[in-house]
Amino acid sequence: MKKIISTTFCIILLLMLPGCWNRRELNTLAIVQAVGIDRTEDGQINVSLQILKPSAIKASTSEKASGTKSVWVVTSKGETVFDAIRNAALQTDRKSYFSHNTVYVLSERIAKEGIRDELDLLSRDPEFRKSAFVFISQTKAEDIIRSEHEQEKIPGQAIEKLAQLSFATSKIPKDQFIDLHKNLTSKTNDSIIPGISLLQGAPEASAKNVFKLDGSAILKSDKLIGWFDAKETRGVLWIRGEVKSGIVVVPTPGDETKKSGIEIIKASSRIVPERVDGNLVLTINVEVMGNLGEQMNTVDLGKPEPFKELEEKTAMVIEEEIYSAIDKAQRWEVDLFEFGTEVHRQFPKEWPALEKNWREEFQKIQVNVVVDAELRWTGFIKQPILPPTDEGEDT
Repeated sequence: MKKIISTTFCIILLLMLPGCWNRRELNTLAIVQAVGIDRTEDGQINVSLQILKPSAIKASTSEKASGTKSVWVVTSKGETVFDAIRNAALQTDRKSYFSHNTVYVLSERIAKEGIRDELDLLSRDPEFRKSAFVFISQTKAEDIIRSEHEQEKIPGQAIEKLAQLSFATSKIPKDQFIDLHKNLTSKTNDSIIPGISLLQGAPEASAKNVFKLDGSAILKSDKLIGWFDAKETRGVLWIRGEVKSGIVVVPTPGDETKKSGIEIIKASSRIVPERVDGNLVLTINVEVMGNLGEQMNTVDLGKPEPFKELEEKTAMVIEEEIYSAIDKAQRWEVDLFEFGTEVHRQFPKEWPALEKNWREEFQKIQVNVVVDAELRWTGFIKQPILPPTDEGEDT
């Protein structure tokens, strides 16, 4: 009896292990590294797929010598994004495979009309990566997908690395598809997405059209309504606690016509909602730790008094960046800071009434900014480099 039960159990297990029935051989797949989505003049969707060419991915010297590109860009049209992607099969003999894709580029035209419909497939189909980075192109998305990069053989990987290294300046948001999806399903949160544009290469450069991260696209719900510059973008990131590094340029104490560069070492923020005389007031507390990275004059900033003044000027510059972002966001009625989430957490009973007209409430909120900037180090030298004087010299 035990043998019969054991045999039956083994048969059941075998039936539950179908093996490699859904395997996909590498030589049957077109591995997509980046996807661009445009809308044509006649209203159709144009999809650009940056497909890897494994046989051409060799040493950079060999590639330059042969002139062979490591990627192939396929463009196709359709009534929907899914239709356009499937129509790409009319040009390539391999099935498009998106599990390695790391970049989505949407054109400015698509963004102005609303991106919710175009993103439905990317949200619904499990093959499309939700951790991929999203960009809004100030030109056609196809132009970005077709562009090149001097340091990377695979342009899509270069765009991904640019997004990952954006923390070095904290002037560009790092927006992944899952973050965008979360905001699109929220009733109160809006989106800030990095912009990408073409920069004409130098005449001696091998890459004629290269890309660069450029500004931040602001989406109200799912529609592009304008752009933030680097200063306004970092103002948003200060509030959200997403500033990890970067340089704050401040007037130098003692000679404000010259500038000093403060390196951000660490930063954090805390949003405190409260009721004051019946009005909603938010206080943003930002704590910043930094070092004096450079000064462009001969003032001795190592002394306590000018060093303290330098800290105060650093705080003032950061406050200015934050207020510039808040002012523009309130005028545009876009909650890029997740203020609604903080108010909901602090006033859960009042939130249902506030949520119904959150854009109007957001516009009226009084926001106070308190910045505490602390500088720790002046580098290997305490004083600027000065020429020798005649005092004390032997004659």
